[in-house]
Amino acid sequence: MTVDFTEITASHPWRIAFVPKFKLYGETKHLSSYWQPAWDGAQKAGDDFGVQVELVVSDTLGSADAEYVEPQIRLVAALIEKGETDGLVIAPFDSNRLAPVIEKAIAAGIPVVAMDTPVNSDQLLSFVVFDNYSAGQAIGEWVVQKLGGKGNVLILDGPPDQQNAIDRRNGFLAGLRSGDINVLGAKTADWEIDPAHKIAADWLDKFADIDAIIAANDNMALGAAQAIAEANRKEILVTGFDATDIALQAVAAGQISATVDQAPGEQARLAIQMLIKHLKTGETFPPIIYLPEIPLVTPENVDTYLLQRGLR
Repeated sequence: MTVDFTEITASHPWRIAFVPKFKLYGETKHLSSYWQPAWDGAQKAGDDFGVQVELVVSDTLGSADAEYVEPQIRLVAALIEKGETDGLVIAPFDSNRLAPVIEKAIAAGIPVVAMDTPVNSDQLLSFVVFDNYSAGQAIGEWVVQKLGGKGNVLILDGPPDQQNAIDRRNGFLAGLRSGDINVLGAKTADWEIDPAHKIAADWLDKFADIDAIIAANDNMALGAAQAIAEANRKEILVTGFDATDIALQAVAAGQISATVDQAPGEQARLAIQMLIKHLKTGETFPPIIYLPEIPLVTPENVDTYLLQRGLR
């Protein structure tokens, strides 16, 4: 199916709920540096297209994704019960456990677009996503190139039950196979800085020869970079994934070697546009729609990103 990416405005001020994988960070209760640009993109899309976009998040305060699954299920159930939602964009904390309540929403007449992380259901309007596998492969190939074709590498994984984490890891491995790379091991740090710091510190004690640590998101890359700095082993490459503001600054400072820009704002805008087209014209879409570009952020081009975000 060919997708027409031409944007249209709404014929009615539909109410669209935006339910990201949001976590509270301390008492500030701010969005993470990945989801804030996604929400900014969603709000701008609402303004540009003439719909009401509502941020729907839980006040749960936890340290792991598993602690947010049930609250997110309750959020969607409450939207169904309230009966005022015309469309839903969601990034599920768990691809399997969110599926039943999302299918209830669809049965209640609420079309759903998943974003960033899939829902294991064939009833969605579509799934908008950055190509995690191809981006992971690009990072793996970049590491091979930087290491001159051979070396010892470790991988910091995301949660094993999330498809985006699986795709990134498989992409990393595919990219690393372009060289003579020895993968010493892989562990999940649940997307978080502190667990990644501990895992990386343990690896640094265990392995005398490490050339690179590939992390499936920027938080984990920052944790690994901190452990590397504390061990004074700065020759080790560290790569992230997300191009968060703090990661861009870390790339500029030489603490992280590279990251990937997933363009979350563009993902959110596309998801909302698809809901508008469906609500207005009944248009349907392929099961998965990938964003077309895979931009790597490295020391050579990081200044451009810093300038675009007003960080320099």
